[in-house]
Order: sequence, then structure tokens, then C-alpha cells
Amino acid sequence: MINSKLIYSGGILLTTKLSIQQRFEALDLWHKVGFQFVKAENGYAEIRLPFKKEIENTSGTLHGGIIMMALDNVMGMATMSVGFDNVLTIQMETRFIRQGDEGIQKITGQVIEKTRSTVIVEGRIHNPAGELVALCTATFKGIIEK
Repeated sequence: MINSKLIYSGGILLTTKLSIQQRFEALDLWHKVGFQFVKAENGYAEIRLPFKKEIENTSGTLHGGIIMMALDNVMGMATMSVGFDNVLTIQMETRFIRQGDEGIQKITGQVIEKTRSTVIVEGRIHNPAGELVALCTATFKGIIEK
């Protein structure tokens, strides 16, 4: 049960649903990269990523794979925030506008359109000066667990 936590209370086993924040913060990779949760609600999600040497490329700037991971994470959170228990990335297209470097990068995801099980999301990364580093659109499949 990846989306829930088992708790014993008075000898009774209870199941509680984990929040979006708890689910992502439970991942080792989340902490290794250095992501910071800000919020995920009503089709919008925001995370932060402090730039550090461990996530740079050979040019000394933010690695493109880390940018893609950040966008995938934040857009998945935005998708979960409209009522899905889990999501799968179906398609993702990213445009790299400028290099990300020093400071804290702001990463946002916004649901653009939602059907019964498919969600179109836009993701953006901005540097500390507010300049666009990358823009992404993606399609997610939303899953509701029974």
C-alpha cells in the first residue's frame, strides 16, 4: 500500500491515506536531489530545487535530466491534486530555454485540461531572477485506486 500508512490505535489496525507531500518526501531520490515541497492543490503544484554541485552537468549548470525529473514530479503532483491516487506519465515534451544555475529554482505544474482519466499539464522552471529555464507540456493517466 504505497498510498497509505498502517497505524495501530488501541489494538485496531487503521489505514490512513498519505498526502501528496508525504508520498514524495518518502522517496530517497527526492532527498538526494534536494527537492523541497511547497504545495499541491486544486490542479496546481509547486516545488523548489536549490542548485548544488551534485546536480550539475559538465558545463556547471543544472543537468537536463534533473530538469526533466523536476517537471515530471511537479506535474504529477498537480495531476494527483485533482483527485487521482496515482498517475502515469504518458507523454512529455520539454523545451529548454536557458541554463539553470545558482540559487533556488522554482518549479510549477498547472493542470490545463482534465477528462475522466487523462490530464494535460504544463510545467515551468524559473531561475531566481524569474527567467524561464524550461517549459514542458505533458499528458498523464490518472488512476483512482479501489
